[in-house]
Amino acid sequence: MAGIIGAGVTLRGIPQPDFRFTFILDSAIVAADVGKPVAIKAGAANTIEIAGDGALIVGVLKSFEDRTIEGIKVGAVETKGGFLLNTTGAIAVGNSVVGSATAGSVKAGTDSRNRVVEIPSAGTAIVLVM
Repeated sequence: MAGIIGAGVTLRGIPQPDFRFTFILDSAIVAADVGKPVAIKAGAANTIEIAGDGALIVGVLKSFEDRTIEGIKVGAVETKGGFLLNTTGAIAVGNSVVGSATAGSVKAGTDSRNRVVEIPSAGTAIVLVM
């Protein structure tokens, strides 16, 4: 694709502000987790956590606020778009992904809401969350 004028087409990083929602963040989430894939935390209303092994990806954490006075952390999650994510294991264009045992990464799995659309370098993928 490098020979195409303008470097072709990519789905990476096109913001989708209409699909950003505020969630309560799991207490283990820190500011450095912005940009990582997240999942709904079981048993905790309106709460997300960093996607763990096999977890269905709901989106990517876009912001972090530690509301110490209120006793909670909150953040915006973008639930649709093309995201650059770290990967573990073998990933191919067309795969779907789920959370990996390596925190903040994804691996090949079964999730009808997303697809790998590009692999820019080893250990990363552009994942389109629909």
